[in-house]
Amino acid sequence: MPVFGDSVELFLFLPGWLATLIVVLSITWTICMAGIALGKIGRNPLWALVVFLWFPLLTAGLWYMALSRWPRLDQKPPVG
Repeated sequence: MPVFGDSVELFLFLPGWLATLIVVLSITWTICMAGIALGKIGRNPLWALVVFLWFPLLTAGLWYMALSRWPRLDQKPPVG
């Protein structure tokens, strides 16, 4: 089983700008996907930007979304 440090060592072989670019793109991708998920359940997608302030808020936000009442469940199915 690989050690966590082995995956981090990859960044030591890359130029500084490329390692930073990979990290920024992965964080941006995560926030974009969280914004899309928030939009689909009827919440404001801008709440996904809170993840920039403190990353563990993503985990807390996912638990909140999972345990809260979803707007689509409140709608009645169309008749006909």
